[in-house]
Amino acid sequence: SCKMVDALKANIQELLSERRFDPTIAGDLESYVEEQVKQDFYDLDANLALLRFYQYSPATAKMPTISKILMKALMEMPGTDFMLCMYLIPVTTQKDASIETLKTLADKLESCMFKQFWTEAASAKALIGTIPRFEECIRKYIVTIVAATYQVISKEELEGYLNQSGGELDKTIAAKKWSLEGPDVKVPLNEYNGASVKLKQQESISFEQLAPIIVGTAL
Repeated sequence: SCKMVDALKANIQELLSERRFDPTIAGDLESYVEEQVKQDFYDLDANLALLRFYQYSPATAKMPTISKILMKALMEMPGTDFMLCMYLIPVTTQKDASIETLKTLADKLESCMFKQFWTEAASAKALIGTIPRFEECIRKYIVTIVAATYQVISKEELEGYLNQSGGELDKTIAAKKWSLEGPDVKVPLNEYNGASVKLKQQESISFEQLAPIIVGTAL
């Protein structure tokens, strides 16, 4: 419930304000990560505090906890949360198989290689399936990028980007107030996609096109 989540957050905020650099609170922060997954909320500050303890004492690092923190961070894209978390994870720890997988997924998303992302995600189902709404949040990010990049995109291309088809894809198109025109999907003009005529079969989405969106969300 919302009240329970608010109470949890308040407890952890108090703990961090009094004992942020006391490694004996790591256990509380680890339990808090589990609650974030279970109750479907997110606290970047607390997660970074835990990663700092792991950074100073790598032997205490719990890989499943780090993976959960990274997956929750990925769900915040196009925010820079994932990158902030990775800065605090020692290189040796990053070699863990699940962390390697999540780095690959993040890389595909940041490079806008969305079809490849879904292929990788399919083989990481056991990992990402543990986080509620993971795929939903990733789709929301991809939709943001598509809206900022295209005026027209083929429905087939959009299917690949969102890993959706049929009724599910139609629901997404309707929710965004996009329109179907034959084999294409028309995206209304907005502050990002109106700068120049976007080609339907654009080969890839460039960082230059993404930069204003990423900056915009960071403000």
